[in-house]
Amino acid sequence: MQRPPAIPCPSGRPTRLGSVAPVPAEPPTPSRLPDPQELLADAPLVWAALGTGGWSATALDDLLGPTARGHLDRDELAPLLRRTDGGSPLEVLARLFVLGVEVDLKQARQAGVPETWLVPDGFGVAAAVRLQPVVSGGVEVVVAHDPHRASTRVESDQVLGVGAASTTLAAATPRALVGRTLDLGAGSGIQSLLAEDHSSTVVATDSNLRATGYTRLSAALNARQVDARTGDLFDPVRGELFDLVVSNPPFVIGPGSGYTYRDGGRNGDDLCRDLVARLPRHLVEGGTAVLLANWLHVEGEDGDDRVCSWFPPEVDGWVVQRELASPQDYITAWLRDSDERERFDPMYDAWLDWFALRRVEAVAFGVLTMRRRRDGGGQVWLDDVPQPVAPEWGEQVPAFFDRQEALSRGVLGTAWRLRDDVRLHQVAERTADGWYATSQVLQQEQGLRWSGGVDAYGATLLAGCDGTRRLGELLSVLAVSAGLSEDEAADQVLPVVERLVEQGFLVP
Repeated sequence: MQRPPAIPCPSGRPTRLGSVAPVPAEPPTPSRLPDPQELLADAPLVWAALGTGGWSATALDDLLGPTARGHLDRDELAPLLRRTDGGSPLEVLARLFVLGVEVDLKQARQAGVPETWLVPDGFGVAAAVRLQPVVSGGVEVVVAHDPHRASTRVESDQVLGVGAASTTLAAATPRALVGRTLDLGAGSGIQSLLAEDHSSTVVATDSNLRATGYTRLSAALNARQVDARTGDLFDPVRGELFDLVVSNPPFVIGPGSGYTYRDGGRNGDDLCRDLVARLPRHLVEGGTAVLLANWLHVEGEDGDDRVCSWFPPEVDGWVVQRELASPQDYITAWLRDSDERERFDPMYDAWLDWFALRRVEAVAFGVLTMRRRRDGGGQVWLDDVPQPVAPEWGEQVPAFFDRQEALSRGVLGTAWRLRDDVRLHQVAERTADGWYATSQVLQQEQGLRWSGGVDAYGATLLAGCDGTRRLGELLSVLAVSAGLSEDEAADQVLPVVERLVEQGFLVP
């Protein structure tokens, strides 16, 4: 296979870094942001207005067009205003809650929007909040969040809508039916809303009072039950156990703590390290956790070892690394995210100096998953996954741990089955005897979409993996047909098979 093998991670603790140097400028004083609690009472009226107006993700896509997201991100409202100038209820709702522009008060009333959700704006009214339709795994929800446009700076306690981090976590979350789910660092509540569809109970926590307010508001808009609590990390759920924990914590690593939604206020990557260390205490036996994290690659250390050392022995862990950024690229991305403008240069310099003082060579981003063991002796594996993945791949999390258990029992005694979405792509050249395959590549169409080369022996063996015969039997047949001893066949094939199992091409 072309992908490198999963990395077994040794024990050990990461090096603790020194004290945090402050950024030489305070974050901006927050403007008047809406109080989501004040909007809660009339949320059912807004939900009714959306239903009557024909609001849905598909309807809005049809109305605003396929390039709408790009226009909104660049503050190019003119194309979207032209597409919503007919005055229909859906067009009025789109202008209010998606574009964030004023409409006539009479239009808003006719669309069914209560005045408690409106604020004066120019010669008309605007919506107090924004609404974002989100579809994930066949579940559609509406998420309420603070108004924000590309031309306005993010405020310190602002609650943002659903961005790339939120969709990454949603994609990686298993959707099997569970009892109790904890959404740690809930923000606008998107993970809670999606989890409510497959959980008996959902508890959401956030240290930002406005975030828990928005989680309640989003739950009310979708007629879903979410127990939202305000407090730091696990404080609001002390002593409670959960079947599933999902977390999009404030994982950004830097010297500042000015933005509640992203800055953890700890030294280096300590917040994510502490979160991973404490999480198993809140998982039932066999329970699963999925969270996003940044971790440092420091001069003289192995960054893979660093993140893997965070996992305590009572869990098995799987680190899915998605990105590895230089300090310069990492800083630039997050300063653009909060639209610092005139503060960009001094903040960039201070942040880069902070990294240099700590000998930071790179910052990794990925999905950390764990499953609570029935005993100690947990193991941790790391995969570098830079390739595009499927929109939903959460089913691969429990499947990965199941496959590792099967591998520990040995591959030869298991009847493996080739996953249904695997395809074999061949490149062949014409010869005097016909077509000759010069390369063969396996490709997954779902999940993490691994791909990798396989030789003729491996391809033949995989074709026979239908779950009815043990691998040892298939290997014996292959050895005879290839004129090899079983030991020779095993030496050539077993390392490939083990990696195919690790990556999910073969399942027990």
